[in-house]
Amino acid sequence: MSCEIRPVRPEDFDALLPLLMRFQNPRMTREDWRRMLFDLPWKTEEPTRGAALWDGPRAVGFLGAIPSERRVAGRTRRFVNLSSWFVEEAYRAESLKLVLPILADRKRTIVNLSPSPAAAEIFKGLGFRPLESEQVLVPLVTGVADLLPRVGVGVRTRLDRVREMLDPDGKTLLDDMKGTQAGQVLLTAGGRTCHVIATRSAWKAHWRLAHVQYASDWDLLWRHPARVAAAFLRVFGTMGLRVDGRHMPPAPPPFSVVKALAEPHLFRPEDSGVTPAHVDGLYTEAVGLRW
Repeated sequence: MSCEIRPVRPEDFDALLPLLMRFQNPRMTREDWRRMLFDLPWKTEEPTRGAALWDGPRAVGFLGAIPSERRVAGRTRRFVNLSSWFVEEAYRAESLKLVLPILADRKRTIVNLSPSPAAAEIFKGLGFRPLESEQVLVPLVTGVADLLPRVGVGVRTRLDRVREMLDPDGKTLLDDMKGTQAGQVLLTAGGRTCHVIATRSAWKAHWRLAHVQYASDWDLLWRHPARVAAAFLRVFGTMGLRVDGRHMPPAPPPFSVVKALAEPHLFRPEDSGVTPAHVDGLYTEAVGLRW
């Protein structure tokens, strides 16, 4: 069996769509797949979107790589999020060949938020480290005080009103995420502001939680988690918050539940200057998938 590995570019979308449809996510349309992996809603200098395995003119395998450039400690760094790894069964022996070209670039941080158990073992063997192993689930109400008006605490949900309160970097995040599945709110209290970006995530049956992918001031968010949860109830219809454990306060809010992930999220940092605290769910598959 003679196959070829080639970099994927946006114009390869139509040829690769049949493989993506194998994931059988009924909520993801053709345009959702295109937007998530190929025609990204943010600017990037990276022309490729992963690697594909070809048997003649037919694509038989694909590993998506979603690129972005982020500011970390005052410096612009390159990131890539691995997504949608699929290889037809007859070609599974060739699967690892899709990963190697992406790993060859040592000057960027690689993030994998959704490894399968088998894939997780492969990536750990290739030098990936744990990024996250647990999450905290926060209900809409964490105490009696949440049911009472709070003087000096406000939440904005209209994007134009959120944007006017942000600094230039925050405005860039808001504009980049407007073309995704994410929702955005602004918490204000005591002269401080917290820009929060979240996505809808599955919970129980048809219920959903707002998975907080980014907060500009985690300390302020944890002072008023119920206000943020109520804001996303209006935006998404979600019934509480889901937050990755690395952003958790020493004492989670009352009635919260800490749950271990079935498979840890993984990453391979560019160098020691990139830590788990610098990695969030923005500019990844997390803001492109529909749940």
